Amino acid sequence: MPDVPTALPDGPKIRALIWDRGYSIKGVARKIGCKPSSIYAITGRKVQLPRGVEFLSQIARVLSTPEERVKVGDISDWTGGDDDDDDIVSGAETKISA
Repeated sequence: MPDVPTALPDGPKIRALIWDRGYSIKGVARKIGCKPSSIYAITGRKVQLPRGVEFLSQIARVLSTPEERVKVGDISDWTGGDDDDDDIVSGAETKISA
């Protein structure tokens, strides 16, 4: 099974963005299609556990506005690069010609 890219989320920043956007944790969870406890686990923990970059990308997409695009690196310690966000979500693979 391939390794899943992970990053440590910035819970206080995610919580602040949810609040600034006027969302509730339940509302964000509904938009992503996950249980609210998954979002609470990120925003309420003092010691963060690594989370899948794909999941963090879904959160970033929900918290983005037309004026401000939120990237995975903005809400976590992800350093994979800005262009990698879309590749991780779509499951795109690099193809090498023979």
